[in-house]
Amino acid sequence: MNRQGPGKIGWADYTWSPVTGCKHACQYGPRKKCYADLIAQRIYKEKFEPTFRPERLGEPVKLKVPSKIFVCDMGDLFGEWVPDVWILKVLRACYDAPQHIYQFLTKNPERYLTLDEFLPNNSWIGTTIEKEEFYKSRSAPFWKVRDDLVRFVSMEPLLGPMPVDDAFDWIIIGELTGKAMTQDEVHQVRVWAQEIIDQAGELKIPVFVKNALGAIFPQREFPKVKT
Repeated sequence: MNRQGPGKIGWADYTWSPVTGCKHACQYGPRKKCYADLIAQRIYKEKFEPTFRPERLGEPVKLKVPSKIFVCDMGDLFGEWVPDVWILKVLRACYDAPQHIYQFLTKNPERYLTLDEFLPNNSWIGTTIEKEEFYKSRSAPFWKVRDDLVRFVSMEPLLGPMPVDDAFDWIIIGELTGKAMTQDEVHQVRVWAQEIIDQAGELKIPVFVKNALGAIFPQREFPKVKT
């Protein structure tokens, strides 16, 4: 489990990766890989192959201070290639340490629906949407999940203008990192971010802005915890 802080993932207190690896093959930045893939190439013998790490399941229990824990930042726990048994063991570990909030993020949110009954009520379930073309398909499952779960969207990397609606209780915004942008590109991302913030404000959806964009926009808001 890794402690977060300034310059890291500001919306989580810790990251926890009992499952690592991913097969989405996203191509971001000049090296055409996500940050997790680049890190995995250095630290894991399995590289970025999906891998279950049961020795990490007991880590949340050892953390006594209630915290926001981003689950599987080094992979996609709900990827279609992940066996149900891996996911259920991770969720069981979440039930064993109910003092925390567990933040899940996937590009395969349909799987939340198949496992809905097993998700702890202190789950924050999210999806990544980087372009408007993905918005409809990835937001659709959030209209169907249980009402007691916090639903969020991570618009990072923000690669274009984005619609906003109340399918989500929380929005995270971040620009593409690892790429030197032109002044025109920087301006365009700021325009997109401002449009999202304005729309979210009208709908009273809290927004958390991170990375370099966070130096421009002051929003560091969190969703209301549901009971």
